[in-house]
Amino acid sequence: MDDRSLAAMLTMVKGIGAWSVHMFMIFSLARPDVLPSADLGVRKGVQMLYALQDVPRPSQMDRLCERWRPYRSVGAWYMWRLIESKVPQPAPPIPALPSPDGQIMLQQQQQQSVIQMIIPF
Repeated sequence: MDDRSLAAMLTMVKGIGAWSVHMFMIFSLARPDVLPSADLGVRKGVQMLYALQDVPRPSQMDRLCERWRPYRSVGAWYMWRLIESKVPQPAPPIPALPSPDGQIMLQQQQQQSVIQMIIPF
């Protein structure tokens, strides 16, 4: 069945809405071009990706994600991963350590060093 016919048939079942149909098509049927435009996670990911002031409305999602065709399911998956990666995680405290010359290094300097080792500027 094509996407529209499948959505029409499945939404006739009580409790099955557009979001459920989109998830079924992405994860069970492995359809590559499904955009769950009402999914808040995808919408927040699009907001972060395109640096939008507000979370886009579902009606705006088709226009914003048009360039992802024919792999909008993959784009949705990346939006979910994007918002998961941006969830603030508390940094473990780094104790102050004496430097070779006997002075105490500040936590901020240590954290900056770690960041520079990971992401050289």
